[in-house]
Order: sequence, then C-alpha cells, then structure tokens
Amino acid sequence: MEKIAEALQKQLAEGKNSVLVTIIEQAGSAPRGQGTQMLVGADGLLAGTVGGGAIEASAIARAGELPPHRESAEISYDLSGEDKADLGMVCGGGVTLLFTPLPAADETVRSVADLLAISIRENRQGFIRLGLTDGSLDLLDEDGNALTGGITKEDVKDVGYGGRTQGGCFILPIPLKQRVILCGGGHVAQRLVPVLTGVDFRVTVAENRREFAREELFPTAERVQLVEYTRLADYIDLQRSDFIVIMTHGHIHDYILQEQLLRDDYAYIGVMGSRRKIAAVNEKLAAAGISREAMERVHTPIGTAIGAATPAEIAISVAAECIAVRAERRKLIGRACPSTL
Repeated sequence: MEKIAEALQKQLAEGKNSVLVTIIEQAGSAPRGQGTQMLVGADGLLAGTVGGGAIEASAIARAGELPPHRESAEISYDLSGEDKADLGMVCGGGVTLLFTPLPAADETVRSVADLLAISIRENRQGFIRLGLTDGSLDLLDEDGNALTGGITKEDVKDVGYGGRTQGGCFILPIPLKQRVILCGGGHVAQRLVPVLTGVDFRVTVAENRREFAREELFPTAERVQLVEYTRLADYIDLQRSDFIVIMTHGHIHDYILQEQLLRDDYAYIGVMGSRRKIAAVNEKLAAAGISREAMERVHTPIGTAIGAATPAEIAISVAAECIAVRAERRKLIGRACPSTL
C-alpha cells in the first residue's frame, strides 16, 4: 500500500485521475489474495499488482474505461479454466475485483490520500473503507476516529489482514510493518537490511561498535543505534511483536543479549552461529536460569536451510525465515482485527 499511496499523491499533484483496483473476494487458487491492490492511471499501471498476466492486463484495460467520477464497479474473473470466457490462467479459483475511481478534483480523495500517506509513513494502524457501488472512500485512524466519512470502530471489528466485505463496503486495514531489531552491524547485517526493508519490514540496527553503528552503512534502516548490549532495553523500546535477529561479533555478546531477551516472549528470535557455539551459549543460558522451553523458541542456526554460504546468501535465508514466521503469525491470527481498537 505504501507504493500505491506514493503514486496516488503524485497523480493528484499532477491533476491526473486514477483508479484503485482491489481484490475483494478470492476463491480457490489465485495469483494474489484478498485485499491485494493496484493503482492504475491513464497510461497504465502505476503501482501494486493483482496477480499479473492476463487478469492484470484485463483489469488495467477496464480501469481505463471507467468514467472519472465516484462510481465503483465489480468484475469477477474465473481462473478455473471451465468458463468459456476465462483468461487462460488456469489457477483453479477466481477473484472479484473492485474498481474505485479516484478523481483528482475530488477533495475527499485528496484528503484520504494525504492522511493515508501519513499513516503509512508513521506506521500507524488504521482502516480504509471502499464503497462497492458509490465509490465512497472513508478512513479510520488508530484511535477509532473517522478521519473521513462515517466509518466507526464497530465497522472494523474482526476485520483481518485481507479485509472483509460488509454492509455494501469493503474494509481493509492499513498494513503495519513488522519491526526487526537487528543486533550487529557486520557484513551479513549490511546485506540483510535492504532485503528485509524490501519485503516490508522496518529495521532498527543495534550495534555496540561505533564504526559499525553508522547510518551510511544501512541507508534503508529506520534507525541505527549505538548501544551497550548489556542494557538493550535502555536504548530501544522493545515490543513483544518485534522480530529480533542476533548476529553480533562474538558469542559473549550473543549470550548477553539472549539472557535478557529470553526472559520475555517475542514474535521471533534468531541467532546466527555454528552449532558448537550455540551449544556453548545454551549451556551458559541454562546456568543463568533460562528454561529449555525458552531456548527452544530461538531460531538457530538462523535462516531457512538453502545451503547459504556468502553474506548475501545468508541474508536471503534469514529474510526468508522472517517472512515465513510473519505469514504463520498472520494465519494464526486469522480474521482477528490486527489492531488494538
């Protein structure tokens, strides 16, 4: 949604109309899931994707045919291969797309675009509601206040990550980016940060060596913090939803960090190192009173087993593991509202 918001603001600044295309229903196997979006302008795709291939080409063409006024449209696509009018994409399922025109002259569209961009930039929870027929566009903030339109806290109750259709509208949460606390700023960390930020994680780098705690080494990181590993929580406000990646320059630092962190519960803790080093650290952790159950929650050796050897390959394996854990957490949450409203 971040790229879509940026593209929409650019369109509006240039006085150009656009159309927001949203998958509001997905059945069976399909290239993308419910809640996926793309933004289309007069010259074609501007940002996002609803699956590529023929379905996307058809949707882009349909978006170009819509008149520039606030009236939405729904189109269903059969991907089973059984419909004579199918698109030749035999995925086994189907999708329904909602087309929401976004006229540049409409003040509500401009207001929503500005507020949406702020929410995404500041990683604030919120919800957007799209009318199924009237092209309406409403926005609710993280405190349950309607920023535009008449959307309420009750409207977003039990809306999951993929959104939900109800009462003639489709309601979708503004996606929050999961935060990764990356302890260590060495060669693997420098390769890992751009990979993580490229798949929508926010990254804070925590390093106890001044020469490695430099922002120019991590241009895509949200924050680079010089810390004392013995007092990590004094420097960073740790949250239970955080992913914590430990790849320091010595097993003593790994131990110091784990001894603190394993006394609480976090979304993910991964530690880089050999099995021999891990065993030695675990022995010290046990002596410090850390339970075996807590140690077993740690992903170590870190990363998905792909035979990674170079810093770049290890970075990809670690990012893959973080993606898998994030996806599993979302699946477990199911349709529960991803906010505290």
